[in-house]
Amino acid sequence: ALDRLRALSQSLELGKTGLTMTVADGELKKWCERHAGEIAGSCDDWTRRAGVAEAIRYARKRVGECGLTFPDDHFSPVPTKEEYAQALARVFDSKWWRLQVRKIQARKMEAVAREIRLVHKNAGVYASNITVNRRKAQKQRNREALTNMEAVNDSGEAVNLLELAKSSVANPVNRRAELMVRIKGFEQCAETAGHVGVFITLTAPSKYHRMTYIKSWGKAVPNKKYAGYSPREAQQYFCRLWAQIRAQLWREEIRPYGFRVAEPHHDGTPHWHLLLFVDQQQAGRLAEIMHDYGTREDGDERGAQRQRVKVVNIDPDKGSAAGYIAKYISKNIDGHAIDEDLYGNDAKGAAERIDAWAAAWGIRQFQQIGGASVTVWRELRRLQFDLAAKHDQGLNQLSDTDREKVLQAWFAADSADWAAYTMIQGGMTVRRDEQLIRSRYEDDGTGAYYQPVKRLTGLIAAAVQGIVTRLTRWTIQRAGTADKLQGHFAEGTELTRSEKRAESLQAWQDQFGPWTGVTYGHKGNADRPAPFSDLAEYHQTRAANAAAWTRGNNCTPVQLCPEPSPPGGGAMTAGGGLYGP
Repeated sequence: ALDRLRALSQSLELGKTGLTMTVADGELKKWCERHAGEIAGSCDDWTRRAGVAEAIRYARKRVGECGLTFPDDHFSPVPTKEEYAQALARVFDSKWWRLQVRKIQARKMEAVAREIRLVHKNAGVYASNITVNRRKAQKQRNREALTNMEAVNDSGEAVNLLELAKSSVANPVNRRAELMVRIKGFEQCAETAGHVGVFITLTAPSKYHRMTYIKSWGKAVPNKKYAGYSPREAQQYFCRLWAQIRAQLWREEIRPYGFRVAEPHHDGTPHWHLLLFVDQQQAGRLAEIMHDYGTREDGDERGAQRQRVKVVNIDPDKGSAAGYIAKYISKNIDGHAIDEDLYGNDAKGAAERIDAWAAAWGIRQFQQIGGASVTVWRELRRLQFDLAAKHDQGLNQLSDTDREKVLQAWFAADSADWAAYTMIQGGMTVRRDEQLIRSRYEDDGTGAYYQPVKRLTGLIAAAVQGIVTRLTRWTIQRAGTADKLQGHFAEGTELTRSEKRAESLQAWQDQFGPWTGVTYGHKGNADRPAPFSDLAEYHQTRAANAAAWTRGNNCTPVQLCPEPSPPGGGAMTAGGGLYGP
């Protein structure tokens, strides 16, 4: 018992830092700021003393010791200087640390709660109480942040971000409504094509389940076959399973379409519900493939053949397919029009706990299978034909037939007719590159970590790049800034000291890149002057003493070899360290 308790306690530590995952959020922020600053300063020293490659090794080592993963998931097979610059820009930013640590914190705390049996029907159903309360606190922080920020466009129009969020699919009501519209549209397409609906439930093998609910006893008991898997690992099992099933269906030219819902059992282990529409002649084979692949792992365990894969053929005379899945959609979003969940809990409270479960484990709850692009659907709803024609000649370059189809697609999207929109785009099983209308992206400079950014600007119809849906650009700023500046300009008064400083900061950023608070947030000394004291001299000093790109400021070419021997011993790789010749 003492060994188990000690192991649980150690699992709550963040690497070798001594920081426990029960730390308060305020202390966590300070820790992240301190670590980001320390690593940034140390990398500067390593760059001057031993070169860029050794500085990168040091940063990678420090991140690993803190229990985090170095951000190299976007690296190409042979990493470039720019990719390392983007990774180091993240490591030097306290916001990146805060995001990573909070994610680890949520999952480690929930893992321990599951281990000590605090997540099941008779305790905290779906998620532990501490995770639910953390999720509520996070949502409150998000609401306050949105309330204190506004978006302003090129015309000077300012809108509070909280109001924008309420009108988007981030609002649970809008999210549920759009999902139901799309599901009903698929059902109408199936009726027109003579396809049938199939409702399939996939359950993970017993080793993924922490607790077992015995209905006759009315309580949950520990599962003896449990092998220590987390809900995220169970979700990855389903993703692998679905990839195998989808490949087999593709080989046999079976093209189902519909929706997938991931929801938790009472102990937090996920299971999948799939509402699929398919040709009537292929429905039987679809069920066989599902059952075959769904029972390949531990298929000989008790009850696997009966419980692992359940298939229900939807009878239109008994109810619609959309009505069949509606309760699962509502249960996993806001509990609308449902009194109780499967375990007798209040539906709205259960929906809150399911939301906390999905957020903690990073599980995608809903996914469309097949069908046309949702992004294009949403962009069509933004489209204003008169303004699009005025700003661009793309619509005029279309043939009369294609222009008529675009108009019909716009009318279908504006009327919330998913079935008509899907058929215009090419049908329920059309490939993305074969759709009549696709989304259009343009290069938009670099992001906060100097990675290339593409901005959604409009649509492409019949290979014509010209339908503009986003005519203005929006900038995020503090709430009330637009009114304050408008008042200053109207009265002809000068800018305040804080506003002048903001202008200076913008000028600094234009020349040297974003001020992260780590790179330039210091008081200054003889070697490193404070910001805004002498920009030209500071830039000259930085360029002479260090490889500027390692700080994420820019990507100035640097000579990587030959490098001096690192102070800690060892040698550089021939031909320029990490980057080759």
